[in-house]
Amino acid sequence: MHLGLLNSILYCVQFSRELDERDVERITRMILEQPFHDLTTEEEYARIEAVLAEDSWDTDLSWQPHDEPSVRGFLRRVLDRLDALRPWQEPPYRTLGLERWEEFGRGTLLAHVRLQSPARDPMHARLRAVPGEEHELRALVLRLRSGDEVALVAPPLPNGYRAVLMGVRPHRSRAKMIEAFLTHTGYPRDRVSPVVRRWWAGRSGETLPPGLRSLRG
Repeated sequence: MHLGLLNSILYCVQFSRELDERDVERITRMILEQPFHDLTTEEEYARIEAVLAEDSWDTDLSWQPHDEPSVRGFLRRVLDRLDALRPWQEPPYRTLGLERWEEFGRGTLLAHVRLQSPARDPMHARLRAVPGEEHELRALVLRLRSGDEVALVAPPLPNGYRAVLMGVRPHRSRAKMIEAFLTHTGYPRDRVSPVVRRWWAGRSGETLPPGLRSLRG
């Protein structure tokens, strides 16, 4: 049984007195726009179906206030709402993991990004240490709704608030890639500085974090 998804959903509604239509709409929008565990909508839908297909749930739900019949009814209403919203649009962005880190670590520098504290910055909070990377870089690889793939990369804390946005070839123009990142993540525009290359100035004055090497173009 897919208890991970069930517990994630229940965590989000644990303070609701009743599992009403506002909760149905809220969880449905989270599934569509902020996927649990970076699952696709189809995967989330199938896992909820699998949970409902179980005759009994071998898990302790005493930590939250809703009994099993109420939760089952709520999940069915979520599925009904998802059905009503077909065809489903891709979420604004999805995390891809760090399996392709080498490509992005030697990719194209798109922009410099000034991070906020992880508590205020969802992108910063999602950064993860790159396994085996000697400079202790942290990264987040995203596939945007536009189809573009980018990586946000930062040095380790406490000095890791100056990040870079990287792409891999083939890719669209820097301007379009940066605009897609801003649009689909909602990141503050004034915290993203596009890299400017001019024949008299070379690359922008800011440097790459140790461990990265950017390609030209």
